[in-house]
Amino acid sequence: MEIVTMVMQQIDLVGSKTATTKPWQDVIKAPLSRWDIDPLEADAADDEVVVTTCRRLLRLSIAATEVGARFALDGMEHDPAAWMMTPRTVFDDRCPIDACQDLDAFNRNVVLHGLGLGLDADPSYVDDLLSDDDAGDINDPRMDDVVIPFPSSRKFKLLTCWVDAQVGGRRLLAFCALVTDREDDLVERVADRFGTSAATTANYQVGFDQTTALATAMISPAMADMLLLVAQDPSSSLAAGLDVCLEQRFAA
Repeated sequence: MEIVTMVMQQIDLVGSKTATTKPWQDVIKAPLSRWDIDPLEADAADDEVVVTTCRRLLRLSIAATEVGARFALDGMEHDPAAWMMTPRTVFDDRCPIDACQDLDAFNRNVVLHGLGLGLDADPSYVDDLLSDDDAGDINDPRMDDVVIPFPSSRKFKLLTCWVDAQVGGRRLLAFCALVTDREDDLVERVADRFGTSAATTANYQVGFDQTTALATAMISPAMADMLLLVAQDPSSSLAAGLDVCLEQRFAA
């Protein structure tokens, strides 16, 4: 329909060599032409049937909500639905509406929008942010004064913390969340990223409290919903590999 065509013409062309806006039909690659359909029309007998699971639909719903919330929060002029149906480098040239049903792409989407990395990114860079390879060593003598604030347990759990510290002459506000079965993992990450002093004074907890002023100000509703789901079942595939860090810095 004419209305849908007008909306889709607002599509974002991040990463392209030109800044001009083209009709979405010219941008979406041939293998993704199945999305060239009108959602306002009745279902047709020849509509493609997509077999999926409740878990994958849940990932897609959370991912789409996160995209819409970020576009609204940042005042972006682009249409979030068009963004969801356009191939993105961060998803290995798949469109988000397909890719974000998979766990790896879902996690990339959380990082991309949670950290405000733009509307596309190098997938290897995002994977590095999700990787555990840069974890610090708890035997580092710099960590001697850091008290592990969690009860000892070998069960997976969602650990979160808020950092409010002076770092590099600026005030730092940061939120970190990690699913792990090692209680010292989150402390190591905070110390590695922000320094031992910040790790020592950070406010740690098991689970996630969305009612605090900082949580309301820094965390989108979609991200908060996902963290609450992960806190309820840290052993689920939704929680696997979750590692989030959001930060804001201000002049001291």
